[in-house]
Amino acid sequence: MTARNYDVILTVSNAASFVTSNFIVGNTTATVAVIANVNTTANTLKVKLSNILQQFSSSEVIHSNSIVISGNILGKLTQANTFVSNVMSGNVTTAIATIVSTTPSNFIAEKNAFTQNPIVRLYSIYYPGEWYPPNENGNPTGQGEGRAWPVDFPVRFAEVVSDYVSDLSYNVIYDNVSYIPFPVNLSGFDINSDGKINELSLTVFNVDNLISALVEDPFLVGNNTSNSVIAIVNNEQVHGIDPRTVNANPADVGNVNSEAYKSLTRARANGLVYNGDVVGIYGTANASFTKTQTAVVNGTWQAQKQDTRDLLGAVVEIKTTFANFLDYWPEYSTARFITSNVLEVFNAVPYRVGDNVITSSNTIQATIQSIEENRLLFLSNPLGADTTVGSPIYIVNRKADTESYVQDKFKINQLESLNDHIASFGLVSWLQYFKIVTPKRKYYKNTCQWKYKGEECQYPGPGGIAIPGTSLTSNTNPIAANNQIAADAAGDVCAKSLAACTLRNNQVHFGGFPATGRTIPKQ
Repeated sequence: MTARNYDVILTVSNAASFVTSNFIVGNTTATVAVIANVNTTANTLKVKLSNILQQFSSSEVIHSNSIVISGNILGKLTQANTFVSNVMSGNVTTAIATIVSTTPSNFIAEKNAFTQNPIVRLYSIYYPGEWYPPNENGNPTGQGEGRAWPVDFPVRFAEVVSDYVSDLSYNVIYDNVSYIPFPVNLSGFDINSDGKINELSLTVFNVDNLISALVEDPFLVGNNTSNSVIAIVNNEQVHGIDPRTVNANPADVGNVNSEAYKSLTRARANGLVYNGDVVGIYGTANASFTKTQTAVVNGTWQAQKQDTRDLLGAVVEIKTTFANFLDYWPEYSTARFITSNVLEVFNAVPYRVGDNVITSSNTIQATIQSIEENRLLFLSNPLGADTTVGSPIYIVNRKADTESYVQDKFKINQLESLNDHIASFGLVSWLQYFKIVTPKRKYYKNTCQWKYKGEECQYPGPGGIAIPGTSLTSNTNPIAANNQIAADAAGDVCAKSLAACTLRNNQVHFGGFPATGRTIPKQ
């Protein structure tokens, strides 16, 4: 299922009354789009076209309407009301403006450019899929709400396609998220004219048996119910955390002089010591418990999936962008010698005079004023005391654009192969997977599919009791499966037919489809 942020930037006469997520319509071309972003200072609207074959035109008047809905809130079925679907009862024009100019999105402009920068594909594997999508803080939702992701998830790696400098390291960071450059192969990777990706097989290089360790672990998802604590992850309190990885202020982990940083660094290098024993290697603050570490502290492990091997059901996000939209240019070198505002790097090939550079240890930027001997960078100012020999010297991308990407979502349908070198997964599109797992309700004419007296049926039982959502009351006597009066309450059995519902005054909650012609054959 392909998604993108926006297609066109509209400069309009006045953007003040337009609202993000509302629709706009062109009065002349009848083009329809959704507003992705409103900039009232620049009077621009970033919009996503509802039909890529339609385009707005300059000097065209556009308007935006708010839809008025009638019916139950969200069409919700409650015990007190029968289901009434939401319907549009009208709309109100909330904004009108004239288009001054139209500009394609940066992504589309780059895609159509005569000379393109390298394509970058960013992969994020979320496991388990029942915890997807992440909330606004990047933590799980659904069945994983209130938890942190299992250790080592989400897995993030990047593929730089058509890289033109192969002897330099890569640093792939997009929208402040870091991705590990990996050799990746996507067989049958085809993009249609609308940007949709077909089903494919994902083959990942199994470096250091990283993928094997995940695929072969049957206990990835669970919780230590006796020793875990609550901690802050991504500015949100979550539970299931190993207390040995907790620090008072998670933000301190980024400070090399903090005790939290020193503690975690020692843990990373030497293994975590618990009761005098080295029990594991940690490099992450506020990390979830694993089954192995639960056993070490004599905790109680509660598995939340019966078997997590092969990562079946994991969600794979693929963001496709261009190298010139990353936070930093992917190529970089490292510091070899530092004196004031002069840096010696191992290779100055990726740098140009005028580039702004930065290190990962602080936020101080400097501009390259000159380059000598293909190794000496003369900067406008020092990069800060935290910059040491070996520090990566990243090139700040002035044209970074966190909205210029196309995103597709897949589910891992099967593990196709696994060896010491590669792991291959069969992916199915998110939409197709959704169709597979969605309950398929059959359209039978005279057979109710609800559970008798259940949430959808809402029949309260015999005795003249009020039936929710109606002004009627239930039948006085219990009714048997043959639609005759039963001897006692134990004989109150529904025949699952419209006649049975009618006898109980509950036909408004009948779960069949009388207007259809399909009937379940009698046994």
